[in-house]
Amino acid sequence: MTRKEPLLQGESSHTGHSSLPGHSVSQAHGLLHKRSPLWWRILHSLGFTCGGTTFIAGSVCFFFPNWVEGAWWSALLYTVGSLGFLLVDVMEFFTFTDCVFLRTNILCSALGSALYVIGSIGFFPSVYDQSDFYGIWGFILGSAAIGSSQLWKVARIGWTEGKGFRICQLYSEEDEMTQTGVEFNASLGAWCFFFGTILFKWKGGVDVACYLASVWIWTWGSVAFTCGAGFLAYRHFVMGV
Repeated sequence: MTRKEPLLQGESSHTGHSSLPGHSVSQAHGLLHKRSPLWWRILHSLGFTCGGTTFIAGSVCFFFPNWVEGAWWSALLYTVGSLGFLLVDVMEFFTFTDCVFLRTNILCSALGSALYVIGSIGFFPSVYDQSDFYGIWGFILGSAAIGSSQLWKVARIGWTEGKGFRICQLYSEEDEMTQTGVEFNASLGAWCFFFGTILFKWKGGVDVACYLASVWIWTWGSVAFTCGAGFLAYRHFVMGV
């Protein structure tokens, strides 16, 4: 989930800042001045927002283990949300085609989102009761791919020419700060699902406290995804990028 609109990850609109090695300043500035049409920004933002909010609802369903239909509704909500995340990545992959590094970064996110779709389908009772393999490993591997990809994006935002990665670059101005809000929250959400799913797999079925802990971790991860969507909406509709 790249969660990144026309600005190239890690580039600043200020002269003197570049991305990670392999991107020239001219490449960076060429991409920086691209602006997507309004319909694209609306669909892009809705996809991410749908992902975050449906993940919250899907996670909350797990707080009611005695609700017979709860597992089915949770799997459905996760599937819808995962498709929303995947939509965002597909839109970006076919829109930002000028830089191979950026496309590779987006492709990693798309792989994670596709694994989320598989994992979500794997949580439908008809599938999960046969085997938990697809549900569990779809989320573990998908979360690892998304979390790593999003951290790569954070590194790109904080990279400065001649000085390497600097944390202060992440919040130096509104552009960098909002980019970081999008990417870091997406990474945090993914890692919450990574560790929460591991806990759910190995302890959730035998320990009530671990079960509840895993569900809370999923819920907070979903909130982080939704916060990232909020930063993205701000960039699209307030900053106009």
